[in-house]
Amino acid sequence: MGWVAIRGLHWDQVLEASGELHVLWVLAALGVFIISNLCRAYRWRVLYVNERITTLRLFVIENIGLGVNSILPVRVASEAVQFTLLTVRDRISGGTALATLGMTRIMDIWASTLLLALGFLFVQDKGDLGRYAAAALAFSMALLVLVMVLARSGGGPAFLRRVKIITAFAHSLAEMERHKMRLLASMLVSLGLWVCLGACGWIVATDMEIELTLPQAVLVVLFTIFVATSLPSLPGGIGTFEFAMTFAMEQFFGIDKSTAFPYALVMHALLFLPPMVFAGILLPREGISLFSALRSNGQEDSGEAKEQPAMGN
Repeated sequence: MGWVAIRGLHWDQVLEASGELHVLWVLAALGVFIISNLCRAYRWRVLYVNERITTLRLFVIENIGLGVNSILPVRVASEAVQFTLLTVRDRISGGTALATLGMTRIMDIWASTLLLALGFLFVQDKGDLGRYAAAALAFSMALLVLVMVLARSGGGPAFLRRVKIITAFAHSLAEMERHKMRLLASMLVSLGLWVCLGACGWIVATDMEIELTLPQAVLVVLFTIFVATSLPSLPGGIGTFEFAMTFAMEQFFGIDKSTAFPYALVMHALLFLPPMVFAGILLPREGISLFSALRSNGQEDSGEAKEQPAMGN
């Protein structure tokens, strides 16, 4: 995909387009990206009904997970890292951590597919992509319905309810469903954070004198992130990201590939580097704290084991 992205480029035009960048505009785009991540953390915080955790703490955990995911070929580690930090380091119950993690991912799917489906209204020659977007939206709505059914059924079939974490997960989902305004607020923030990511792309496009409206920039960014995070690829989505973004800009809006490619490089750096740097700085500290928490839990468990025989005597 990386080879397809650079094949046929006019490098003099690439350098000329790259020269249009201004530091202040890039910093403004970076600021909007950070705001979107704060929205992501707040969206997550709203889902915690009974357990206390701050938005800032969730911002740290979210970015660590995003950073770890960015360096792996298959993005499966984010939820595992975040679940471990929440349950061991922050002492959030496993069911609540699992339920909130699952709900935020479903909301991401729901919000992004909804915006993608709406965004294709701005594309004249959709081809099969419009049908794919409609199918993805239907799938995301089905996921929401499935979650509600699971919450009301208490964990599904009897054999699943024997698993403690599944029962706790279903209980947490049921608790969320009783607070519908929280769910609605979280869904609306999910839409807002994806629009912020599109606004980040629009700022960079404006600086580089690329003719993209805000709705078009939202569509390009959403399409690119969907492709880059769905397919196995090199760490950081190298090549896959550039291919998806140049394809979207060229096919949907007729933007020359030699102009789209440097734009894709800038957007790739803006969207992927900050969480990777964040994880590189904070993950070692979190690891030390995690080790301390595990050792403390182990000492508590051994202390309780010693007390039980004495109580029996």
